[in-house]
This record gives sequence, structure tokens and C-alpha cells, in this order.
Amino acid sequence: MAEEGFLRRWARRKSEVLEGRAPLPEPVPDVQAPGSPAVTALVAEAVPQDAPPPVAEPAPARPLPTMDDVATLDKDSDFSAFVARGVDQAVRRSALKKLFADPHFNVMDKLDVYIDDYTKPSPMSEAMLASLEHAKSVFAKMLEDEPDAAEKEPQSQSQQPPEQETQ
Repeated sequence: MAEEGFLRRWARRKSEVLEGRAPLPEPVPDVQAPGSPAVTALVAEAVPQDAPPPVAEPAPARPLPTMDDVATLDKDSDFSAFVARGVDQAVRRSALKKLFADPHFNVMDKLDVYIDDYTKPSPMSEAMLASLEHAKSVFAKMLEDEPDAAEKEPQSQSQQPPEQETQ
């Protein structure tokens, strides 16, 4: 049974339950406990007995940045110290202001909809103006034709007999 795959084992166990038989317990793989002699021997070989236990060394505490540090910043500086916890908000804002004032980071991408100046009219090409003049003449002609169509409609309606309602 150890050679059968997961799906076959699952199907077999499901059919055993449906038939009312208790499924056979699966054999547990032989795993050695952490305190067993074999595991202890492996650990002893990996770690020599005379070695002191490893101690995590605390990171040296860096002083928090000040406004004097902000004055020395340029675009290649490390700004991570200025956005760390515990840094004064005025120092943080000044550092970020200096970062984003650099032309490398201060470039608009023209993808923002509201960055254009919509108070300036856009110049229209001669072709566009010509098409607008043509549109004026087309609409004027259409408007002149409409009164004729409006006059013809009442006449055509008066010639037809009125429809009678049926109940």
C-alpha cells in the first residue's frame, strides 16, 4: 500500500468508509525524536563543545539626524535615516523636501490630467477652421430646410382621416 499514490489511497479510504468498514490506519514514517541519540550525535558533530554559544550583538545605536545633517544631503545620500522612527517631523520633512527638490526626482510625467494650464486656448489649425466653416454652412442649410418640412407635415396629417378609437 505504500506504493499507491495519494488519489488512490484517498479513493480506497473513501470507499471503505462508504461500505461501513473502518479505514486501516496508515503506517507512520520512522522519524527520530529530537532527544534521540542519533539526533544528539549529529548536533554534537555540527557544534563543537568548547565553542561559546552565539550571542547576537546589538547594533550600534546611531544618533538621530538633525537639521545640520539635512544641510549636507545631496541626491546620492542615504535618506533612510531621515525616515526612521523617532526622527523629528521637521527634520524628516526638510530631508524629503530636499530630496524631491532635486531635478532628478522633480519631473512631471504628463500623465497627470490636471497639470496642464487650461486657461490658455489651444491654437487651431487652418484645416480645423475650414472644417468648422463647412459645418456652419451645412447646419445653416439644414435649418433652412426644416421650416419647409414643418409646413409639409401639418398638411399631410390633415389629409389623412382621423383614426377612430374602438372599444
